[in-house]
Amino acid sequence: MSRELLQQFKDSQNLPQSKLATMLGVSSATVSQYLSGVYDGDVAKLDKKVCELIERANSRKVDIKTGFVLTKSARKTLSVCEDAHTLGDIRLVIGEAGLGKTMAIKEYSEKIKGVILIESEPTFSPKILLVQLCHALGVVPSRSNHDNLSAIKAKLKDSERLIIIDEAELLSYKCLEIIRRIHDMTGVGVVLAGMPRLVANLKGKSGEYKQLYSRVGFVHDLGRELTADDVGTLATHLLGTDEHNTALVKACQGNARRLSKLIRTVNLTAKRSNKPISDEMINAVGLTLIG
Repeated sequence: MSRELLQQFKDSQNLPQSKLATMLGVSSATVSQYLSGVYDGDVAKLDKKVCELIERANSRKVDIKTGFVLTKSARKTLSVCEDAHTLGDIRLVIGEAGLGKTMAIKEYSEKIKGVILIESEPTFSPKILLVQLCHALGVVPSRSNHDNLSAIKAKLKDSERLIIIDEAELLSYKCLEIIRRIHDMTGVGVVLAGMPRLVANLKGKSGEYKQLYSRVGFVHDLGRELTADDVGTLATHLLGTDEHNTALVKACQGNARRLSKLIRTVNLTAKRSNKPISDEMINAVGLTLIG
């Protein structure tokens, strides 16, 4: 029975065998043998793993909607992207974590042609940044940073494209200088999105990076939290009702990421207890949320 369930799960999720093996903590060969009915190992142990995997997957099936929601905050972020793209400016979008910056810039990059989205990592060096840009532009990167930069500039010159860098506060000064230089030499628009410390990174501790910061046209600050209206809009979209908006607005503390975690956990709690979602349930779960 477990074998049939695993095959159904694999087919319904369109999972490659290698991914399924990783989820079960076994080799691809083991999964192949198990599904074929010729596995000669500990079948009972693997049956148990399969049942646990499917139970977890079923628990994650939530009755909430996903996808981008056009809140007032998101609309402002989209406008910043559009302005930077149209005018060829460098613009900043800053705000605390969990306010929807990433969702909004991803929406713009997916809907508008000519956008290059780079998601920064703590490990980013100038070389990694240049290689990422090369890949995004369809350029085969070389071992030389200078050659890569030259190829990127040639590709972007008068292209009227837009570069968006998410979590830009993680970029070093050298990386930020590379972005400035690309902007200066090609005329492409740039949006740097990140935490508030991004502004300080661009200015320098003593304002010594004037040449860098002077290129920034405008800074759009999302602040520390979303408005109650924006949270209500998100909550109504996720649950399909505004019945619990008052409790959700209070519990999520103006944070979209916290709201998402809250609703997912509340929904799971309701399913497990076979009870409808209530304000009391929301308040109880809200007290256990860390961030």
